[in-house]
Order: sequence, then C-alpha cells, then structure tokens
Amino acid sequence: MRASTLEKLLFIIFDCTASVLCFILFFPKYTEYAAFAVLIWFLAFLCGGLYQRWLLNSRTALVLRLLKIVGILYCFAVAALFGDLLIPFVTGHNSTPNFGEFSNGVRVVTGYFFSLWFLASIFRLLICKILRRFLNRGWGADCVLLLGCTNEAKEYSHLFRDNPQLGKKVIGIVEENLGNENIFEDLPILGTYPDLPNLIKKNNVQAIVIAHHSNSEKKINEILYWVAHLPVRVYLVPSLWECAKNFKTSDQPTLVHSKELQELFVLNLLPWQATVKRIMDIAIAIFLLATTSPLLLITAIAIRIDSKGSIFYKQQRIGLYSRPFTIYKFRSMQSDAEKDGPQWAKKNDSRITRVGKIIRRFRIDEIPQLLCVLKGNMSMVGPRPERSVFIEELRKTIPFYASRLKMKPGLTGWAQVRHHYDNNIEDVKIKLGYDIYYLSNASILLDIQILIRTIYVVLSGKGAQ
Repeated sequence: MRASTLEKLLFIIFDCTASVLCFILFFPKYTEYAAFAVLIWFLAFLCGGLYQRWLLNSRTALVLRLLKIVGILYCFAVAALFGDLLIPFVTGHNSTPNFGEFSNGVRVVTGYFFSLWFLASIFRLLICKILRRFLNRGWGADCVLLLGCTNEAKEYSHLFRDNPQLGKKVIGIVEENLGNENIFEDLPILGTYPDLPNLIKKNNVQAIVIAHHSNSEKKINEILYWVAHLPVRVYLVPSLWECAKNFKTSDQPTLVHSKELQELFVLNLLPWQATVKRIMDIAIAIFLLATTSPLLLITAIAIRIDSKGSIFYKQQRIGLYSRPFTIYKFRSMQSDAEKDGPQWAKKNDSRITRVGKIIRRFRIDEIPQLLCVLKGNMSMVGPRPERSVFIEELRKTIPFYASRLKMKPGLTGWAQVRHHYDNNIEDVKIKLGYDIYYLSNASILLDIQILIRTIYVVLSGKGAQ
C-alpha cells in the first residue's frame, strides 16, 4: 500500500474517532446523534481538502487548514444558537430572551469545537510523523521515472534519493534512443518512449519527470502520445517550460524541496469543488430522469414504430484514464448503420431515421446517458467520450489529443455548447481546444454556465445533424 493511500485511510478513521469522542464527551444526552455529527465532519473535511495528500506538506499548514474548517462550522453553530435564542422572542412566544442559557450553550459548543480541532490535529500530526519515518526507510514512496540522461535528470535523481521524506523513489531512466550504456547515475535505463505505457503499468509508476536534451515541442508531444491517457502525473524541468507553453494548464510551478517542476494537464478543481460537482451530477441526473420519463416513453414507442431494431443503442466508449465503459443512447440510425465499419456522422446522413432526426436535433437521444452519470462513468460536464478506434486514429493525427482522458467524460461540455457535431478532423481539433480550455479552467461556476448554455442548445437545436 502506498503511503498516500494509508495516510488518507488513517486520517478518515481517526477523524471519525475524534468526532465521536468529543460528541459523547460534550453532548452525553444526545449520543444517538453522534453518527450524524461524524457524517457532517467527514463531509466538511472532504470538501475542505483535508483528505488530499498532506504527508509531504507543511504540518503547520495542515493544522491551520483544520482550524479554518472547524472555525467556519463553529460560526454556523453559534449563529444557530443565537437564532434559537431570538426566534421565540421575535415571534412572541417568549417575552425575554434567555441569555444565560445561550451563554452556557456557547461555552459547551466552544469546548466541543476546540477539543475536536485539538484532538484531530494531534492525531494527524502523529500519523504524519509515523508515515514519514516509513518513507525514510523506503516504504510507501511514489515510483518515478526520469526521461533523459541529462544533468537535470541527475539533479532530481539525487534530490529524491537524498530526501526520502519527499516520498519519491526514482526507479529508472527512459531515453529517446538506447545507446551502449544501460546505467545512468546508478539507475537502470529501462527503455525508450514507446515502452512507457508498459513500464508505467508494470512498475505502478505515479509520476514521470521529462528532463531530456531536446527543447522541441514535437518531442514532448511524442512523450504525451504515450502517457497522456494514463493515470500518471507529468512534470517538466524548468529548461523545458517555454516549449510547453501551448499546453500548460497552470502557470504555478510545483516546488519540490527548493527545486521547481511544472505539471502538465492539471484539472484545476479544488477538493470541495470536486465533491460538489459529483453531488450535482447525481442530483441533476435523478431530476432529469424523473421529469423526462414521459418523454422517454414516447421516444421509445416512436423508435419502435419508425424502424426495425432495438430502442436503445449500446456502445463501448473510453472514459477517464482509458477505462472502457458502456454508453447508452436512443437509437437514431438504422440498425445496420455501421455495417461497413465505424464512421462519423455526416450532415444529412442517410443512415439517420425519421425519428432519429428529431431526437438528435433536440439531443433527446443523449438522455439515457444519465444512467452513466449515476454510475460514475460520466459527469454532467466534461469532454464527450469517444470510441477506442477513433481515439487511436486521432492520437496519431492530433498532438496531445489523449490529454482529454485526464478528465471524466461528460454528457455535455464546453466544446458541445461552442461547436457542432464532429464531421471531420478539423472539427475534432477545434473541439480539443475547447476541452483543454475546460481542463485548465474547470470550476463549479463554469459547469453551471455550460449547463445553462446546454439548455439553449437543446431547445434551439443548434449544431444538430
């Protein structure tokens, strides 16, 4: 088990323990509500980013983040007590507010919140101390590959080796072309760029650091061709930042023990935003399935009457980090539409049925994909999932196309509300630009904007085929 995974698991266990102990201590008459309190604290800490990786960060920052979240909930609790004091007075049920009872309530609540913050902080500091000792002994570190036999690769190799508390272990070097040497700085040269997918999966690699000689954007594209679709973090050394300016998704470098690295394709969603996004996905999917159920029934009957074949169309698509999943749509084409092999839909496509033209115009055929949203294979907002046969073709044609697989696919997206259906490679290139924009600017506010624009697109039939 990786140290980061164990860290998160222990944080959750001891946070729940701290919240239960403090609740029983300060509210012994209401122990039946302890589970509810644990749930509230868990969600608050989750949204506040306290279950992301803190092991390698400042312990002071961890304690202060914990204090901030506890302080915010404390203010809400005091406000609730104050409201409970004033409401009976305002409504005339009590002529005199009981400030003595309010004062006692504030003291109890203050003791509860302070104790929980103190206990949770102590638990977390102990966990970090113990796990850092494990890291110093080489256990649980993230596996890293260095790309290129260069001085910068040498520097980062020494950095990670001499500072095991950083939790990074370099397992080898990957070069563009193999020479006569098979060792660099006591590290094995494991292969070339095409070997990266197998090396990453075989060695459970969590990160690669690009430190090769060439400062050509083309060379970086070659590397991204092999790794952009995998669940691995990609870093650039400072000398290569300029040649990657066209696809950096963040201008803020990552500081690693006084040395900087630039991470590529970072989904800029804060922890609480990622949690809210998932909650929104579930709520919206359930609401839309419930409200459109009569329309779904009418559509199913119309498809059955209009043409031969099944009502639904199932197809395997590629999701986050190249994981395949089954997508569901209302069938809008003839049942033998792809008898000659996979192909893109065209304008005035003869394969589209009469009912299909209507449901494609208003995107009704996409509604069954809400089931994929509920399963967690898709989100309401994200790049559209594509078939593996097209992905392989497009990866070879369009630089860093596979970077779309760093995001969970969506029912709608920035590309869908800004551009029409794909007809050719040029359309795909345009949409890729919109998808990368979303990757670097992802936020709850942008998701809401896209969902609102989607309503207009659906009602107007804009961009339909």
